[in-house]
Parts: sequence; C-alpha cells; structure tokens
Amino acid sequence: MTLTVRLTPHLRQQLESYCKKRRLSKTRVVTDLLSEHLSGSSGSGRTPYQLAREFGLIGGFASGKGDLAGKRKRYLAEKLRAKRPR
Repeated sequence: MTLTVRLTPHLRQQLESYCKKRRLSKTRVVTDLLSEHLSGSSGSGRTPYQLAREFGLIGGFASGKGDLAGKRKRYLAEKLRAKRPR
C-alpha cells in the first residue's frame, strides 16, 4: 500500500537526517514507528505508569514518608517552623 504524508520542512529534515545516520529507509522508519504507536494504543504496549517510571517521573522526588499525602499539612508546618524558629 502506498501512503502519502505531508511533513513540515523541519520534520522532513529530521527524518532524512535520522535515516541517513542509521542507514535506514524512510519507509522502514515510518513503518516501525506506526507499528509501535498502534500496538501501544491497543493495550499491548506499556502503560502510562510504566512509561513514567522508565523516564524517572515516578519516585524521582521520594521523601521516604509513606503518609505524605495524608499528613502534608503537618509536614509543611514542620518545614516552615524549622526555617523560622520562634
């Protein structure tokens, strides 16, 4: 099947550069990306949690306190008091 896609000049340049560096055809790159994207949206790919974990977005600011959400006001007050003792 033939498919025509309009790309911005910048995206076209990025694709050409990517393909040249890796010695891949544009067809191969686009086909692989479409396949990966479509399989991910069907539920067989990684979950948003898995992706966030991979990129270090979860657990990156670990406090070590398991009750942080429930006692946030108390912890905030302690931090503020520690900065400005009476």
